[in-house]
Amino acid sequence: MGCSKYISAVACSFEFTNIANEALYLLKRGTPLEGLFSQFLTVSVAGSPVEYDGPFVFYTPLTKDEFVLLKAGERISASVQITDAFSIDTDGLYTVQYSKPLLYLSVNEMSELSNGQLRESTVQESIHIYLEDTHALLKPRRPKETDKIDYTVNIESCSTASFTGSKNNSGTLDAHKRLCAGIDKVKGKLKNNKLYRTWFGAYDASRFTTVSNVYNYMRNGLASKSVRYYNNGPSCKSNWVAYTYRSYSGTTVYLCNSFYKYPTACRGTKYTKERVLLHEWAHALGGRSDEAYYADNCKKLAKNEPARAIKNADSFSFHYCKSQ
Repeated sequence: MGCSKYISAVACSFEFTNIANEALYLLKRGTPLEGLFSQFLTVSVAGSPVEYDGPFVFYTPLTKDEFVLLKAGERISASVQITDAFSIDTDGLYTVQYSKPLLYLSVNEMSELSNGQLRESTVQESIHIYLEDTHALLKPRRPKETDKIDYTVNIESCSTASFTGSKNNSGTLDAHKRLCAGIDKVKGKLKNNKLYRTWFGAYDASRFTTVSNVYNYMRNGLASKSVRYYNNGPSCKSNWVAYTYRSYSGTTVYLCNSFYKYPTACRGTKYTKERVLLHEWAHALGGRSDEAYYADNCKKLAKNEPARAIKNADSFSFHYCKSQ
């Protein structure tokens, strides 16, 4: 791992080597092999964190083509421009740390991919780089909200939803209409019970307050803002369902082709439009991140690291849908 400064960007390179005695499938999703589309790095300057300002993606279920097969001893490399997702505007000594485990499967385990259980390899790599003249560096650019809004729907006692593009908006609208009443139902049931502990871990008053506040942020945001669904988002990839950007005041969720095929209403932990939208608004209105995906992984997170579970958008989506 190494980083270099150029005139207008900072780029970091990464090399992954299979040190096992057998061939392994390395997951590209959530690594530099995919690009800088998730927060696998943490960046800080003088001990102060630099916020990740890239997309937060809801992915399709894993498929084999998202892995790369590395033979024993084989290596693969990739590089990303960290200035695409981190706003570096202060001169000083920066620390760039790889902050997510690598996920992989053996050749035999690939046949069981559908269960979502992957092996993990912890990465402990970081570098220090002194950066100056940072005013000249490019800054992350979120999509401009200048695209045409095709039509707007006012929803009684909930929100105003606008649409850019005309692909299957009736299904999106049906799912969106469920959110306000659905969040109200969650808030009415929110207490220290098995359902809460399954997704957010052992009860702690401070963590419980955080969970309650996130639901309030989403409910109030949906009720007070004109939110927008952008069909066929400009950054969509084939394995993306939807994406947005982390905030407490975001107003746009970008939908990708895979989104439209899912059923409307929550069905437990299954993929549905309602669960996807709740997940995305947990980012855009609730300030949540992506700490873990899939039900089993979120349950483990709640059990072992509840402080991270309350930061995790997927944990909220599962808790929400299981509360309906």
